Amino acid sequence: MTGANDGSGRIRYLEMLRAIAIVAVVVLHAAITEWHQLPPQGARWETLAWINSALRFCVPVFFMISGALLLDPARPLSLRGLWRRRIPRLLVAFASWSLLYAIVEVYAPGGSGDPAELARRFFTGHFHLWFLLALAGLYMVLPLLRAIVRDPATGWYFVALAGPFAFAFPLLERLPVVGEVLSEVLGTMRVELVLGYSVYFVLGHLLNRMELRRAQLVWIASAGALGLLGTGIGTSLVSRAEGGSDELFFGFLTPGVGLASVAVFCLARARWGEAPGRLPWLAAALAANSLGIYLVHPLFQRLYREFGLTTEIAPPLLSVPLLAVLVLIPSLAVAALLRRIPRAGRYLA
Repeated sequence: MTGANDGSGRIRYLEMLRAIAIVAVVVLHAAITEWHQLPPQGARWETLAWINSALRFCVPVFFMISGALLLDPARPLSLRGLWRRRIPRLLVAFASWSLLYAIVEVYAPGGSGDPAELARRFFTGHFHLWFLLALAGLYMVLPLLRAIVRDPATGWYFVALAGPFAFAFPLLERLPVVGEVLSEVLGTMRVELVLGYSVYFVLGHLLNRMELRRAQLVWIASAGALGLLGTGIGTSLVSRAEGGSDELFFGFLTPGVGLASVAVFCLARARWGEAPGRLPWLAAALAANSLGIYLVHPLFQRLYREFGLTTEIAPPLLSVPLLAVLVLIPSLAVAALLRRIPRAGRYLA
């Protein structure tokens, strides 16, 4: 079972996951700004911390969707296609949006107006554009990942190695004494093949092709809930110890976020994978325009912030969803328009 098509050639649960993940991205970005500004104490900070903890699955799920699709052996893939179409598309999108955001940051009221600062921001990219470069890097190793997952046992071995090396050891390196020794050992070993976001690509492929029984789903959902709790509690404890908001447990390559991401992916597959019919129109629109929404939404967040419209206007459980909706609506409209630009649309959204 690889999921049900909606009649358009798209896998229904993966499309629903796209819609869920892009909404989660916008809500997360709405919540995290104020979270960083507050001291790690009080109900408001805790509420924002838990909102952020609950939504960290968003980016891993995007990687898993790509892995489920691009590692499928039935899907044609060539080095020529990678390097002439897929990778250039991401790099052009990065350059275009990075330039736009750099101009806004440097030349908007209050900006430095410094051309050197413009160049620096262009090359480093806006805070959210890292995703395009990470995806381009994963595209570069797609032929290798395809070879790894050709045998499912080898694919699961890859995931098992990634558990300690990508998810656990980086956290343990923060421990006093033990962490210093572990860091030196890992620096000597340099087992880097299983580091980074490739594990989510592989997981997406394996979970997309795996038969999931009800008992397994219960265990997966339980593990995801424990992962969410670990992310929230760990963030609270570390932030209080540091005296400021600390994103250590918010990392996409942390055990808690990894478990929650797998749970969301599997539960969505169980819920929508076999269901007949098309997606609701809003979910379909969000899924089809998810990349464009991702690229453009910080512009609207910045615009609202200039007029004092932030999550500080009301309790977080009200202000965060409200701000997210106000960002999502124009972002969806702009993304849909950009996709309709002849020839250039596919590079911009």
